[in-house]
Amino acid sequence: MSTDAVKHIIATVFSAQNALRVLAPDYKWAGMGNLLGDYGEYICMENYGLTKSPPGSDGYDATTPEGQTVQIKTNHSASTIGFRGDADLMLVIHVHANGEFDEIYYGDFAVVKNESRYSARDNKNMITVRKLKS
Repeated sequence: MSTDAVKHIIATVFSAQNALRVLAPDYKWAGMGNLLGDYGEYICMENYGLTKSPPGSDGYDATTPEGQTVQIKTNHSASTIGFRGDADLMLVIHVHANGEFDEIYYGDFAVVKNESRYSARDNKNMITVRKLKS
């Protein structure tokens, strides 16, 4: 693979991130991990009728029309989901390479937390995608 081809793709990603910041300025659209997370939050706001939480909200990303807090997690290829904090609901989606998404889980946060394991090394709870689907 040529260095020029890789450089071109990275430039395209950064250019796309800049365009995304203009189109949806409430999101950072930065870094590859944050890019996926921001896209997931954006998609969930649009498709689930959620309201983005104010910056600095602890443990949740959005609220439902009924006022319940929602922590949103976006997955592309990892077999586990990591999370911290608490919310009323957990919404986990899988994003495909073409940008389409599938819902993995949308329900009670406490159920997910109770079924997860705590990783002291990462200081967060972890749950497998397989367990979330069941």
